[in-house]
Amino acid sequence: MCCRAAESRMSEYEEKARELVSQHKYLQLSASWCPDCVYANGVWERLGLQQQIVVFDIAQEAKDKQEEGAWRDGFERATGSRNLPTLYVDGQVWGTERELHALEDAGTLRAELAKIGLDAK
Repeated sequence: MCCRAAESRMSEYEEKARELVSQHKYLQLSASWCPDCVYANGVWERLGLQQQIVVFDIAQEAKDKQEEGAWRDGFERATGSRNLPTLYVDGQVWGTERELHALEDAGTLRAELAKIGLDAK
């Protein structure tokens, strides 16, 4: 019985992750305690995009670290990524902080964001 309950709970997180990703054009999987997420959120704020990107913060949604892990597992099963942060565009993984850093370093971040409909200020 315990295994079925745990399995049901895990599929609940996967289902919710699928819903979140499909309901929002731009969704970021995030956690307030995650330094890379703080960096990504700073990029969105600096570029004036914070109102366009829905940030799903597992630290605010979960009651403990175990539930945070369940959220990440659900996103991994639903999308293939459990990385914090992950930006989803139109239901697909667009990138993580690695891509943001690389695009900023190359000076192409604004242009790449414009390609996905995010026009930075």
